[in-house]
Amino acid sequence: MPVVIVLLALVASVVVFFVFTRPSMKKDAAAEAAPAAKTVVAAAPQTPPTPPPAAPKPAPVVTAKPTFGFARPLDLGKEMVRSLAAGDFARAGELAAAGDPDQAKAAAAVFERMTKSLHAKVGLEDAVELIGLVENKTRVAIPLTLPGSQEPMRLQLDLERDDKMGWKIARLQLPKELGSAVVATPEPAPSMAASVSPAPAPAGGTARAPKSPAVPNAAKAPLFTVEEMPDALTFGSDFVRALLKHDFIAARKFVDEKKVPAERLAGLCIVFEEGAYEFKPTKPLIITVANPEVSWVIAQVQSQKLQQSTEFGLEMQRSGVDQPWKVVGLNLSEILSSFASSAAKMGVPYTPIVSNPKGGESLALYFEYDQSELHPRALKQLEIVAGLLNSDPSKKLQIAGHTDAKGTDNYNLALSQARAESVKKRLAGLGVAAAQIVTTGMGKAQPLGPNQKADGTDDPEGRSKNRRAEIYLDF
Repeated sequence: MPVVIVLLALVASVVVFFVFTRPSMKKDAAAEAAPAAKTVVAAAPQTPPTPPPAAPKPAPVVTAKPTFGFARPLDLGKEMVRSLAAGDFARAGELAAAGDPDQAKAAAAVFERMTKSLHAKVGLEDAVELIGLVENKTRVAIPLTLPGSQEPMRLQLDLERDDKMGWKIARLQLPKELGSAVVATPEPAPSMAASVSPAPAPAGGTARAPKSPAVPNAAKAPLFTVEEMPDALTFGSDFVRALLKHDFIAARKFVDEKKVPAERLAGLCIVFEEGAYEFKPTKPLIITVANPEVSWVIAQVQSQKLQQSTEFGLEMQRSGVDQPWKVVGLNLSEILSSFASSAAKMGVPYTPIVSNPKGGESLALYFEYDQSELHPRALKQLEIVAGLLNSDPSKKLQIAGHTDAKGTDNYNLALSQARAESVKKRLAGLGVAAAQIVTTGMGKAQPLGPNQKADGTDDPEGRSKNRRAEIYLDF
């Protein structure tokens, strides 16, 4: 009986499962699967197939100019000297053309012809010099020599500053003796063609070439020019260098003698000799006014001896663009003032150029108190004057002696005459004929400085200016 009851219970459970429970489970499973199917169908259109990755494009090739990196103009000039001395014309061409391949090859050909065919020899690195500023460019000169020539020559480089390359060459000037190095260069590059037939420029005296409309890149300025005659900056540099060498005869060839008194020029030579002046290493010359027929130049000099830097001005003119420059004016106020304020360190307290009562200027030699013997520093001044007189026996000069106010009038007249005669004697010892010299004793009559201060006390400094002999050049 119990077994029957168990079997009946099992049968009842099976019937309930298949009749009620299993259909309910299928219904619930279908309900869960339906949303998932809908989601898959809806999402399918929003997922397009992924295209294959595109092949990378090759990077464009950029050809950059060489970065020379010259921090100073002289560094570039010295590198040019090294390249030319070593016969590395390709490197010299790159320097000249600032890395421009259109010009570098032609520039190298010019350098090769200059040294091999014309036998020009480049100077030493230490001889490279800074000339000055012109047209916002810095000029550097490289010395050159030709066999059998005594005349100094130079290759001049006008440099400009480039933010990426440092200093680079904008143009080069060859001396006229080497002009054929440009003219005879075969097949010049487009920008070099403008230099094949040099012609005088409207300014500066530098050969320029006609433009060639048939040549590509003809708008480029010619890289090489030929210096038929010095331009204003070079002319001014040569003039000042003659003064710095105390070479009055050479310096006088640069001036218009009707406009620049010999006393002024001789006095400047004396200032340079006594102060041991030299060009400032940076910006020695600066052109402030430049046009075809008038130029103003500021010359900057320094003296280690006097521990000072100063300057003076040159005014230059020429009658036409095909005529040489002449110095027609010297503005010496700055340098004479600096010299006078510093020369006491050398025992020579005053400038050798003074205004004289007759008008114009004269050379002044100073004496110790109550003495008529020449100061040792006066000897160089008299050598310059003697050279002037010996160059032309028809020239004459007058020497006037002066004293301070100490002593009697008769004593001072005699002392002033003795000072004038002392100068004459020295000039005679230098070969000047006595007939060319006239002496006068002025005593205390024409003082340059006050003998007394405003309160009536003695003025030693003022009196020292009056103990002098003045030389008037009657040229």
